[in-house]
Amino acid sequence: MAHSGTTRKRGTVLTALVGLVTAGSLVALSIIGGAPATAAPSGPPIKVMTISAVNWNGPTYEDIQIVAKTYEQYINAQGGINGRPLEVMTCDDKGDPTQTEACARKAIAAGAIADVGSFTYNQGVLVPVYAAANTAIFGNCCNLAPIEYTSPNTFQMGNNPLLNPAGVAKAIQDGCKAIGVLELDLGGITDGVNVIMNNMTKAYNYTGKPIKYVKVPLTTQDYTSQVTQVTDGTDCISMFLSGSNIAGMLPVFAQKGGTQRLYGAQGNFDKISTKGYENLPGVKNGVVYGAYPPLSDPAWVNLRASLKKYNAPAKFDYNSLAALGTWAAYTAFTQIVTKMTTPLTPANFIKAASKSTVNTKGMTPIINFSRPWNAFNGMYARDFNRSVVYFKWSNYATIGPRFVDLTKPSQGIAP
Repeated sequence: MAHSGTTRKRGTVLTALVGLVTAGSLVALSIIGGAPATAAPSGPPIKVMTISAVNWNGPTYEDIQIVAKTYEQYINAQGGINGRPLEVMTCDDKGDPTQTEACARKAIAAGAIADVGSFTYNQGVLVPVYAAANTAIFGNCCNLAPIEYTSPNTFQMGNNPLLNPAGVAKAIQDGCKAIGVLELDLGGITDGVNVIMNNMTKAYNYTGKPIKYVKVPLTTQDYTSQVTQVTDGTDCISMFLSGSNIAGMLPVFAQKGGTQRLYGAQGNFDKISTKGYENLPGVKNGVVYGAYPPLSDPAWVNLRASLKKYNAPAKFDYNSLAALGTWAAYTAFTQIVTKMTTPLTPANFIKAASKSTVNTKGMTPIINFSRPWNAFNGMYARDFNRSVVYFKWSNYATIGPRFVDLTKPSQGIAP
């Protein structure tokens, strides 16, 4: 999400954990791949919707829908949620705002309890449609539109708008003295993120050259101009780009002999988007910043096993903000619904979520949805998770603490 975890169709081989796994505090499991330990769910299904763009000429996120349907199979094999089956509806908005609205209206008409784990560049259209129906947008990885950060029916679990500023923060800590930023030109979003990036320079006492910001159109095909600008006089480059943007940028970067160290978002700056350019100094020494631990982390044991058991297509990269964020969202959704004592309706779910603290057992920090963020005059009130994970591009080994809290640095305050 260019910012958050674009998925490209690609040949990733899934790793799988075989053996005994547990589902934290939610439900008791037997062995993944074996017979369910509990009776099959029954009664009216708990309907939810997951939306993402699949078929269009911009960044695609089919892995979101695959993970959502995989969770449906996983949780129903454990007896469902409170004994009821989970029914996951998915919708491809094709990057088209009209289709985004149609997806939301389809969910409402079908009686969806919530929209769970979705991501779309048209969230500004989605939020008011759901708000009018008292329906939550829950657990999404990557808020973008201003309304997502202020509407009480949104419950983000990712770490936007701090995700991409995290790259600048790490570059400063790594000693970079001339930082360039390649950033998607997203109206009403990019400039606000730049404010936070500038705050990072204050918080970490940056004494180098002013950050050089170079905007990139979402669906650009020729990166020559942008790469020429960002490589002129810089020593490090942070990429507020999707995976497809990075894949398009690297040939030009290599042609121009770029040696700058590269920083990019989880699921975007990965082994797929960099294929063929692994030996570039900036790539092999690169740093990935994200909202979630990598897929190899023990927190994702059930996701890894379920992707294997339910034959998820191996051509996708599930080590992304999109895929990991969707699984975390469904985990938290289940946790909240399991504890509800009122009838399960869209409005009651919003009330319950608004009072909830969720513990995803390491997928995210513990998140308290009852505490909106008041910084920046409430501009990002619905940003409940302000921590970042850093790891090496070369082997995805975590750098430093599991979660680094950027609440203070985002405001220009030393950590």
